[in-house]
Amino acid sequence: MRLIGIFVLSSAVMTLAQAQTAPAPKASAPAAAEQVKAAPAKAFNPKDLTGTYHRETPFQTYSNVPGGANELQAFILGQAAAPRKLDVPTEEAPFTPAGQAAFDKNIPSYGRRITAPRVGNDPQGMCDPWGVPRMLNGQVAGPHSTLEILVTPGRTFMFSAWHHDYRIVYTDGRKLPKMEDAEPKWNGYSVGAWEGDTFVVKSIGFDDRTWLDHNGYPHTDQMQLEERYHKKDANTLEMDETIIDPMYYSKPFKSDHKVWKLIKDWDKAWDEQIYCVPSEEFKFNNLIRDGNVGNQK
Repeated sequence: MRLIGIFVLSSAVMTLAQAQTAPAPKASAPAAAEQVKAAPAKAFNPKDLTGTYHRETPFQTYSNVPGGANELQAFILGQAAAPRKLDVPTEEAPFTPAGQAAFDKNIPSYGRRITAPRVGNDPQGMCDPWGVPRMLNGQVAGPHSTLEILVTPGRTFMFSAWHHDYRIVYTDGRKLPKMEDAEPKWNGYSVGAWEGDTFVVKSIGFDDRTWLDHNGYPHTDQMQLEERYHKKDANTLEMDETIIDPMYYSKPFKSDHKVWKLIKDWDKAWDEQIYCVPSEEFKFNNLIRDGNVGNQK
């Protein structure tokens, strides 16, 4: 019995010694992950324009003159106070007599001269393409006032959520066609190049049926447009436009300074597919905008 007691005691001592010298268990996966340093943030690249941006500046027009579709409409019509302080001056376009006459003939469905579509001639009422630069200036308010940019080798695409439209800026080194050789197109012909950290887009060859914006500013098919895009920081895109069209404007017509903010997780959202469908647009205009609610048989 004494030998058995000694053996049991010796076994207990050995077991205790092994427990004290055994390696500690490995940390669980979550604990190990906490010890790994977070990956460094992506370095800011001022030439990375790809992304979807929401317009922050108040004007839904080419220049700094109120006249958008929704965001300033009630204020323009005297039905509500300004939704936010307009801390920049406003001014009229530098029309020539011919430009003023063309402007007077344009009867828009929005802005300061809002008119029922049935008695106006806004291209929007017929679902005509907005063209450039209206597609850059006239997005409706709220979630649709977005601009998506996709940069690819040789081409930069710009998408407008409203009308589900896009334009192409060629960056492959090609030159613009001569004005006399450029058949007018809705979006014109556009080439782009970098000047330092500013992306400069130059365009010609526009169809003169389009307007500059919701206010009904006109242009001729001889209009030249320059856009200058600058990434202020990783989330802020700025843009300025200048039009040269001597027949309608007495001097270069500069836009307001436009600012967009990058939408986080923009690549995870579904596209809205907001088309201007004539059958729907005509019915909406007839029932709502032309004031025929209650008059339908």
